[in-house]
Amino acid sequence: MELAFLSELVARVRPPVQDLFLFRELRVEFLLQRGKVTELVSRLRQALAVRQEGVLRSWDATDADAVAALLGLSPRKVPKFRWEPELAVPEPHAVAAQLSHGPLRVALVRSHAVVVRPDGVFATARPERVEVQNQAGETFTWLWGEQPPPAKPAQGGRKPPPCGPLAVLLAPQPAAVLLHELFGHPLEADTFFAGASPWTGKLGTRVVSLPLFVKDDPTAPLPGQCFRDDEGELARPKILVASGVLEDLLADRSFSHHLPLAPGNARRVSPHHPPAPRISNLVTWVEGGPPTPPMEEAQVEIVRVRTGVFLPSRASILLSVSEGFLLHRGLRGERLAPFLLELPVGPGDPGIVAGGGTPVPVAEPGLCIKEGQPLPVGAAASWLLLAGVKVP
Repeated sequence: MELAFLSELVARVRPPVQDLFLFRELRVEFLLQRGKVTELVSRLRQALAVRQEGVLRSWDATDADAVAALLGLSPRKVPKFRWEPELAVPEPHAVAAQLSHGPLRVALVRSHAVVVRPDGVFATARPERVEVQNQAGETFTWLWGEQPPPAKPAQGGRKPPPCGPLAVLLAPQPAAVLLHELFGHPLEADTFFAGASPWTGKLGTRVVSLPLFVKDDPTAPLPGQCFRDDEGELARPKILVASGVLEDLLADRSFSHHLPLAPGNARRVSPHHPPAPRISNLVTWVEGGPPTPPMEEAQVEIVRVRTGVFLPSRASILLSVSEGFLLHRGLRGERLAPFLLELPVGPGDPGIVAGGGTPVPVAEPGLCIKEGQPLPVGAAASWLLLAGVKVP
């Protein structure tokens, strides 16, 4: 590889270099209104970063002079080089032809990164992804070439939800958001060992009575796809929850050095941020679960949620419901007004009583924000039936 000399170079720098990270991203945005593409803007972002013990330095350039400056070397010691791949995204009108007439705000994104370590050079290409935001501010993300989801705003009614503990049926999209908050973030190693997770100290224990599986799969064809992470490690699927038992954590190299955890889950929002363990694509299912949900066992059906969040102070997951229905003997009734739904996460089972066995991809929400840092994520989930849910 043309950059092999950089590996030899960083191996000689003192204090030791953990990695040199080169990043390039092309982002094309436009407004789709009445079938017409307007306000077309193209942005190319490139930067590099160097990590040494406890220090991250970054620069908005990726040339030899920038590398020399960040490594503290004379420019004469870093020969000129080219690493940037040709980045291209789909033609905007080809994307627009697959969408409704709008108004929609559309972004086409393609990025490429290279991690240089003393032991080698590792490319971390990302696939083309499409981000669409509708008038309600809801964001849908998917890979180009896959079937785009409907991007119509969620439809809320006027009927308030019933009070008291409820049996609630979640469609795949809200089920994915719930499990993202319940097991995705809390099983990121930094959150887990900071004591900010409801599962701290519970690895190897059963936390759900159902045979629930939760897998983070960076290799799946979903928006968080990668085959090497942002530290250059191989990105492999990890079963986080197996048949209801907590099995594993999402880790980067810093945690794997001291604990029996495999790395490969490091992600950076940009070269100006250090890598950290993050979710990529969460895939969930219940082993042996039926394809058809038991609607007659629920009082409320949730079709879409806008956001979900874990509240440590209340030991609960809070979902912001944007579309749902009352159920009468298994049939949809009145459309519900938007409301908040709270699922307690106590020392016992979180109240997941049934689920489907076949996950389907969902495209919303396609961005995950942690400590103000957004990253694209994907999900595939099936329906879930919850008990003991309340409206705060």
